[in-house]
Amino acid sequence: VQTVGLPVARRFCVPFGDREKLRRELGWPPGLPLVLVVGGGEGMGPMAATARAIAQGGEGRLGLVVVCGRNQRLRRRLEQSEWKVPAFIYGFEHRIPEMMRATDLLVTKAGPGTITEALNAGLPMVLYSRLPGQEDGNVGYVQEEGVGVWAPGPERAAAAALSWLEDPAALQRAAARCREIARPQAARQLASIVADFAERRTKVVRGVEVRSPS
Repeated sequence: VQTVGLPVARRFCVPFGDREKLRRELGWPPGLPLVLVVGGGEGMGPMAATARAIAQGGEGRLGLVVVCGRNQRLRRRLEQSEWKVPAFIYGFEHRIPEMMRATDLLVTKAGPGTITEALNAGLPMVLYSRLPGQEDGNVGYVQEEGVGVWAPGPERAAAAALSWLEDPAALQRAAARCREIARPQAARQLASIVADFAERRTKVVRGVEVRSPS
């Protein structure tokens, strides 16, 4: 048994790059702490209420990026809202890797793929919801490793996000910890292990060596 980590798309495993350059390319303001709010490809969880709570408490102190995924109804609601902070609302996005590397904090549900992608991006996280049973372990892992906090519900998630942004040193420590435990080579390592097995020409069946076909 070999533990290699959760494989994710190669685009989530590239070097960090220049954050300010990424922000310019995305059309985001430089020098302002940015919070990224996502809820998976389907825009799940209390995203609207969470985004509004963060904006309400962060007026003049942060910018907000909300990716609604395929949830077009949510996107329309948020685009029609008035925001107290610079807010950027998106639907389904192919630039999530760049967005993660360009923001300071992630607020999301406890999906394993999103957590792994955030670790690879060195992005600390606030988890606002989880699927009971299935994602309980993800919440524990994030907290035990010091890369995020569990703050269920919009108000608690917003409070946690604002608290972290007010303590840049703690946020930087969490970002460094993300990079320490990230396994961006997981997919490549897994492929290498499978290839090594495939290249073997023989196998033993009940103690008898059998030549496998080439």
